[in-house]
Amino acid sequence: MNRTLSLSFIALLTLVGGFFMVSCKERGSGTASQAPSTASLAPDATAKLSLESPAASASSSAKASPGKASTGTASASPSGLAQASVSPVASAAPASAKPSRKMGEIVSLTGKVSIQRAGGAIEKADIGSVLRSFDILSTGPKSKAEVDLASGVAGGSSIKLAENTVFYFDTKILDTGDRKTALQLLSGSLAIKVDKLLDGSFSVGTDQAVAGVRGTIFILDTVPDGSLLVTCNDGAVAVSAGGRSVVAKPGVAVEMPEAAAPRTVSVNESALAGYRNGWREEAYKSFGPKALSYASQYAATLTLGQPKLEAAIAKLQTQKTTLDAWRKAKAEGKVPRFTDYIAEKKAVAAVLFDCLKALFELERPYYRLFELKALHETGTGVGTLKDGRASADFYQGLESSTKDLSIKLAQVREALLLFSWVAGDSPMGDFFGSKAESLGTGSLFLGE
Repeated sequence: MNRTLSLSFIALLTLVGGFFMVSCKERGSGTASQAPSTASLAPDATAKLSLESPAASASSSAKASPGKASTGTASASPSGLAQASVSPVASAAPASAKPSRKMGEIVSLTGKVSIQRAGGAIEKADIGSVLRSFDILSTGPKSKAEVDLASGVAGGSSIKLAENTVFYFDTKILDTGDRKTALQLLSGSLAIKVDKLLDGSFSVGTDQAVAGVRGTIFILDTVPDGSLLVTCNDGAVAVSAGGRSVVAKPGVAVEMPEAAAPRTVSVNESALAGYRNGWREEAYKSFGPKALSYASQYAATLTLGQPKLEAAIAKLQTQKTTLDAWRKAKAEGKVPRFTDYIAEKKAVAAVLFDCLKALFELERPYYRLFELKALHETGTGVGTLKDGRASADFYQGLESSTKDLSIKLAQVREALLLFSWVAGDSPMGDFFGSKAESLGTGSLFLGE
């Protein structure tokens, strides 16, 4: 088992020309959008990756209708987690130059972008802000951001967030020098360039799927009902679910409709951006009539799940002395050995699992509701929730009524970060046994 090292805040290399075209000069307050953001994947030979505004994508004359593309046969709805594995067809070569930015640095943004630190409060993000493991990064309506995670070196990446997108990450350097990175996409869309891995890994968890790559350029689009589209213009991303495995690559996209298995869609590379924009438009059009129902469902999940989270955190607080000691040791730059804190790790593991289970059950519905709030401002999902609340009243009080929940979720993520640090060269999943599988895409953060 490889021994994880403390993350060094190494600097990063500016991406190859044209990649992630967000201007650093565009900062400003975002306003409510009139339609869901659409993002386009440029199919040219330079393998540029961009997320465009609805107006920009609508002007494209190359848009292809999803219905005109040939699709693979979809199997029955999968039970359990949809898994994605690495395809050997990956061509993005690592750069040899030494990076020049800090790990997790926000290199560009537009509009309203915020950070919630693991264990801390929400703060305004700015260019130069550094996103750390398990920090939540959120973009508002008409807002974008780009994060650099050691791009230019093996396993490094550059990540661009479209509007109304929320994600966090964890990344480690193994003692072999390989990098292991896991992302959790809670809502919205990500455009990602991953420098070719050696023996490390790079995975992205969504509602239904886990995408695993080995050096590629791709976009993950999600819709609030969990639908997913994966498009590549370099490399490959293999997605499997319910015994079915399919691969997204140039000329072939992968889509996963609501509660269904992934399937392939043949798309001419020159029409990929247009197909993707068309898919998003159709997906949101289809989702519109269901928005109010999903809002009711997500709101009910929060209502039922919060007492479980609070009870789990109360048990976690019995380990406050240990967590405080780990926090202090980590801040001092210490590197724990596997033989350190044996009794303490067992005690924390005994109560942490319930916290993680509540975290992964609540965090996506919580952030999806803010995405639905942005849609509600455009007239989508207006009406009365199943619990009798008017949608306008519900969304108006959403932020204030869930402030404590946001802080509690952040507390759990910090506990996970500390446990990950102290676990040393042992996969955290070993501490939780087979129960880790019940955490869905959250199991990405428990090691292999």
